[in-house]
Amino acid sequence: MQDTYDTRHTVSSYFARAHLKNGLRQGLNEKELLDFAALSPALLQQEGARLAPRQLARLLVKIMRDTDDELLGLTAEPCRFGVFALLCEHLIHTKTLREAMRETQRFYGLISRSLQFDVEETDSEVRVTITLTQPELDEHHVLIELLLLIWHRFPSWLIGQLIPLTRIQLSYPAPQHVEEYRLLFPAPRDFDQSHNTLIWPKGVLDLPIHRNMEQLKRYLAQVPLQWFRKQRFTDYQTERVMQLLEQAEDVHKTTLEDIATQLHMTSRTLRRKLTAEGSKFQQLKDDLRRDQSIYWLSQEGISIGEAGQKVGYTETPSFIRAFRSWTGLSPGQYQKGLIQKGMNNKD
Repeated sequence: MQDTYDTRHTVSSYFARAHLKNGLRQGLNEKELLDFAALSPALLQQEGARLAPRQLARLLVKIMRDTDDELLGLTAEPCRFGVFALLCEHLIHTKTLREAMRETQRFYGLISRSLQFDVEETDSEVRVTITLTQPELDEHHVLIELLLLIWHRFPSWLIGQLIPLTRIQLSYPAPQHVEEYRLLFPAPRDFDQSHNTLIWPKGVLDLPIHRNMEQLKRYLAQVPLQWFRKQRFTDYQTERVMQLLEQAEDVHKTTLEDIATQLHMTSRTLRRKLTAEGSKFQQLKDDLRRDQSIYWLSQEGISIGEAGQKVGYTETPSFIRAFRSWTGLSPGQYQKGLIQKGMNNKD
């Protein structure tokens, strides 16, 4: 069984800034955090900068370990580092996703008074609601974002297929980085709700758990990186378009008509479906080339010119202009920011 992740996906530097600020609030050492995550202050100051998922994952795990709190110091009571792994070791022995989710609800009810985990079934859907008992402590919603992400992606991993999100409801206003939610939670999103809820088709609860202990050990060894890698949601036109763009020989020359033909529909129909999902074709192309550019620039021994050529730019000055328009930085400035200290370059 093969996990489907886009290893060239990047994440907004917003998340690193938010988690770094929270770590500093708890008295952690800024230089130690940045060095461990291979991040530079100059890079983080650029609001348009993008990071490799591994960098964000290392920052987060450093904060969790140093504070011995998997809830990041954003609740009234800490949850000691290792509790999630303990829960996973129990869930791997359940038979179906329904049993796993019910056990998760029971587990959190026993070990934490800081959050409530509820699973509710209706005739057609399942609602997974996560409630912080003192939400004011999570002022910028970074904890609830993370918990919702985990409890969509980890159950998907358990059953070996991506759980389609029908909808997600969030108890706070749309944040400034709302565009990132298209990647985090690829479904219609409702803000300013009374709760934080993932909504799935009910049928997924009947699916069997496919993982074993050896697979779980490998998964946990990569947590939290597994949570930040982009997963594939092929039920959405946006993801189908992105997959075809990634397979194209020359993304720059690929047109909406080319993709529509491969999807057996008119370009007008495809544009309408993308619009309904909050996407634009040109923006998807730009996002892909930006992420691929960042990936290549982060690889050891790759020059700026070579990175440009790998994403379709035959002239380096054109690549530099495009990269600056995407990120606010030149490729050279970006390479200096990605210090890559003590890290391999898989992401």
